[in-house]
Amino acid sequence: MNYRKILIATAFSFFIYFLPQNIFSDNIEKADKYYEKYDYKYAIDLYEKVMLKKPSLEVAQKLANCYRFINDTEAAEQAYARVLTFEDFEPINYKYYADALKQNSRFDKAKENFLLYGQAVPSKSEEARVLANACDAAKMWAENPEPNVSIENELGLNSEYSEFSPVKYKNGYVFVSDRWFVKTDASKKSDEVYGWTGNPYLKLYESSGESSPKLSLLPKPVNNEFHTGSAVFTASGDTIYFSRSEADNSKKGKGKVIGRNFIYYSVKTNNEWSEPVALGFNSDATFSVQHPAISADGNILYFASDMPGGLGGNDIYASRKTSSGSWGNPVNCGPNVNSTDDEGFPSVSVEGNLYFSSKGHVGMGGLDIFTAKGSYNNFGIAENLRSPINSPKDDFGLLYLNDKSGLISSNRNGGRGLDDIYRFNISTPKLAEAPVLAVEGQVLDKEDGSVLAQLPIHLINTQTGKQLTVLSDASGKFRFDLEADQNYIIKGDDNRYFTRQEGQISTKGVTESTTFSVKFELERSDAAYLVRLNNIHYDFNKWNIRPDAANEMNKVLSFMMNTPNVNIEMRAHTDSRGTAAYNQLLSQKRAESAVAYLRNNGVNADRYTAAGLGETQLLTTCGSGPCTEADHQLNRRTEFKVVKMKPAASSLTASLRK
Repeated sequence: MNYRKILIATAFSFFIYFLPQNIFSDNIEKADKYYEKYDYKYAIDLYEKVMLKKPSLEVAQKLANCYRFINDTEAAEQAYARVLTFEDFEPINYKYYADALKQNSRFDKAKENFLLYGQAVPSKSEEARVLANACDAAKMWAENPEPNVSIENELGLNSEYSEFSPVKYKNGYVFVSDRWFVKTDASKKSDEVYGWTGNPYLKLYESSGESSPKLSLLPKPVNNEFHTGSAVFTASGDTIYFSRSEADNSKKGKGKVIGRNFIYYSVKTNNEWSEPVALGFNSDATFSVQHPAISADGNILYFASDMPGGLGGNDIYASRKTSSGSWGNPVNCGPNVNSTDDEGFPSVSVEGNLYFSSKGHVGMGGLDIFTAKGSYNNFGIAENLRSPINSPKDDFGLLYLNDKSGLISSNRNGGRGLDDIYRFNISTPKLAEAPVLAVEGQVLDKEDGSVLAQLPIHLINTQTGKQLTVLSDASGKFRFDLEADQNYIIKGDDNRYFTRQEGQISTKGVTESTTFSVKFELERSDAAYLVRLNNIHYDFNKWNIRPDAANEMNKVLSFMMNTPNVNIEMRAHTDSRGTAAYNQLLSQKRAESAVAYLRNNGVNADRYTAAGLGETQLLTTCGSGPCTEADHQLNRRTEFKVVKMKPAASSLTASLRK
């Protein structure tokens, strides 16, 4: 009896020990098969169970990828954060983590991880820098949505599943959805599930009526058993172009594995759609073509494709209709539209502007809607439509109903389902208040960078001639209010300073409140222009202007007459003979003789000063020997120094040196 109990207990222990391991192994193997067949929705459940029991980098990586592939950004953020806790993770996970953070509006954290990606992969440092900087733009747009644009969920079209890419048809719309429209028995339902999302395959639905729309599936042969949509109709409504996917027979998962996408068209005759025909450039099954859009005149077909020769990922292409009615060879719409990442979901407004979604241009997170002016393959720079048209999530499938309203698709937070259709309305903006215009700046000493307080700064309106003057404060700062639609010159000067800088400011065309910023670096007067005059010498112990100096003084006189906004200082020097006090007095008399010459010839007295410098600035000290008479004569001289002037005067002073 005891032996039997022991045997039963031993067998039960073996069962308990080995069963979890077998289940664990089975879960890993089954999850990996789902993963390889793109059945991510089913792989997630198993990988989550494995991570609870025996976490590993490999499983954490695959689980995070699954969430990224099904576009569950909140779960992806957590999953990639977990990947980064393991040793030896691939640096690309910094980028995947940052992408999820950005789509979840965590812009600062996303920026940090983009930069970490660049540090870990130096060859990607420039790309990482661009991605990091784009986080700043995304944050700014998210915090400052366009005030005249409103967004409202189009509840009558949406369900708990995905609805997107509406196009106008009859008195309603045709759009794409993976909702359950007609539920059947469990086995039938299981066969219709797309393993990637765990939802039914995408189908085209028609809604009729605006207030309480009635929904119906577009009939066969347009919809087939796999993905169908998005679509576009010709202006007459009798021809439809649409995307359709085909099954990849080489892989079979929980649902049929989808291979490439192709564009078909079908013509409606007697209220029946013809058997769809693939377009000519669908012949190569190694790439996809999808998301058709037609220009208003019906002559250009736009679509998205990852065909060889593009800029990267899916690009927008264009094809012209030929005289025979067929479509010509597609051309890439160029780098102003396409990027190294994915572009798709093109549409064309009545005005001819191209709209499309992109992950490669500077955006707010996932897909953002952009517009570009032009046609075929000649477009201007793409412009982000910003918030609230765009959000940190995916925004795509724009349809303009008129110039003030339209529909977009988005998986932004707060929706009814996964992807929802939203209506946007653009109101006429209120008359803007007059912008506040000003100029602020600071005055610094050019020599040592110190601030200059209590210096006059002048603002001159060049159209009216009006001049305003303020004094710089203790920090060297100043401010002027400006008027709209005016041109100004701002300059700083003082009797102790002059500057070669003067700033030009224009408020013409400025419609938003703007504060201009300027900085003046002013030179001290002892670093200003010094012009040594030739032949203004003095006899020993004399201060009168000699006849031979009159010609040189006439040059100074001409200079003062021709430059009325210049002030100068006349500076006189002596030789080294005599006492220092006497020489100071003598030099002052000589300087005063020079300014008297200017005064007697009509120069205003407030434009010059006399400065006697005695023997303090000798040109020659004669070395170790005694000074000759020629040496003494050289020291007895007069100079003038420009202490206040306009920049243009520098060219005039140069002529005196000839």
